[in-house]
Amino acid sequence: MKTQWIRLIGVLVLFQWAGPAFAVEPGAGVNSAGIIGFPTALDQTRTHTFHLSIDVVDVGEPDLRFESLRYGLQLGNFQLLTEAVRITQPEREFDRAVMWAKLRVLPIDELRTDISLGVLGRYADTPEGEDRIDNRFTSLFLVVTNQAYLFGSLATLFNFYLDNLFVSFGFKTGVYQYVQVLGEVEYYHSMADLPDRGFGKLGVEIEGEQNFYFQLFYSERVDGMVTQIGTGF
Repeated sequence: MKTQWIRLIGVLVLFQWAGPAFAVEPGAGVNSAGIIGFPTALDQTRTHTFHLSIDVVDVGEPDLRFESLRYGLQLGNFQLLTEAVRITQPEREFDRAVMWAKLRVLPIDELRTDISLGVLGRYADTPEGEDRIDNRFTSLFLVVTNQAYLFGSLATLFNFYLDNLFVSFGFKTGVYQYVQVLGEVEYYHSMADLPDRGFGKLGVEIEGEQNFYFQLFYSERVDGMVTQIGTGF
């Protein structure tokens, strides 16, 4: 696992060094309202978006396992986001469904910061699934997203997300034509008895010219590579 992290970080540093002249601003594409697994405070740039995540369990086989399917609807400053999640290892079964209703309530233009508030609902149809969400079926949540220019004209999004089960920190940086480096950490702040409460993700996102994006990232949760694709209209 450490070797995979070192290789990924090396590739991302190379992009960072080589790409500022061609940098794109994050938050302008199909995935403007998300980093990897958690929403940002920004609005979707398209009315409808669809996102599919697949675990790359074994490239040689190949063994690809569907992990999650997400749909987003944007109406003005209001976003409705639904997601169905499966367990992919070792068994393959439905785990939970989540629905977020989010309203962007406070844009602070001088600080390049947006704040959104919302309510979410979770559903699990097995005792194991209910345990994994700590029997917390509803929650309020807060999202704060800031756009900073740390390297001249190179824009970086920083994202903070908090509900009654998770806290998450994420970032997204444009480094080359249509290429963005991104990372996300999720932490179960409410479940002190879990042996592993925090998981990181690190990878790249490629924005297509036709309302399409593609992500490839390493996930500590599955200890392997995951790909996520999305589109919008």
